[in-house]
Amino acid sequence: MQSIVKPSRGFTLIELLVVVSIIALLLTILTPSLSRARDSARKTECLSNLRSVMVATTMYVGDERRLPDLNNDADEGALQYNYLIYDGRDFEQCFGPLARPNGIVEATEQFFCPVQEDPFHLLATDDNPWPAKPDFDTRAGYGRRYGLSGKSLSEFRELVAYAADLLHLPKLITESGHKSGVNVVYIDGHAEWVDAFKDLIDNDLASPFDPADNGIIKDIWKTLDEKGR
Repeated sequence: MQSIVKPSRGFTLIELLVVVSIIALLLTILTPSLSRARDSARKTECLSNLRSVMVATTMYVGDERRLPDLNNDADEGALQYNYLIYDGRDFEQCFGPLARPNGIVEATEQFFCPVQEDPFHLLATDDNPWPAKPDFDTRAGYGRRYGLSGKSLSEFRELVAYAADLLHLPKLITESGHKSGVNVVYIDGHAEWVDAFKDLIDNDLASPFDPADNGIIKDIWKTLDEKGR
């Protein structure tokens, strides 16, 4: 007796629509969670970078007995000018002495926040060349505290903020950076997240930099000091 083979049954249009709807619903539910997980991972990577910068700074001070200069001016001039790896007009400054080939930090990426989107503070763009080029500034993705040049770490009698996500222009926080705050590393080596506060994101800082605005920068770093204690 010949067996009868029943034809296989495919999906109906309604079943396909139900499956597609379920997948769409799952994507709607999971996408924000994945986005939050990604943002959290990038924030953690940023904190790790800042810790590495502080470790490299400590090693530099161990060799040189002093913290590197912030910029060219003996009085550090405009304190917003605090993020350079290489000043094309003169020499290495701020984070520059820590950078390879002569410095301590192996991966140049550690000078750059993985969240920051501003092309002037991304590694190896047309606006921010790496390796550094004569007559071109190369900017880091972090800014360093003013008033520390030439000091040894043993001179600090209280906890102060050493470096942080860029804070010399509000838009670099609220538009192209972390949006709701900054990561900060302190002179003792610990790094932490600091939620945005008024002086940080609601101020008159602008470019070109003006030493008359130094008071704003001082108030911001003073608040970051207090947040870390």
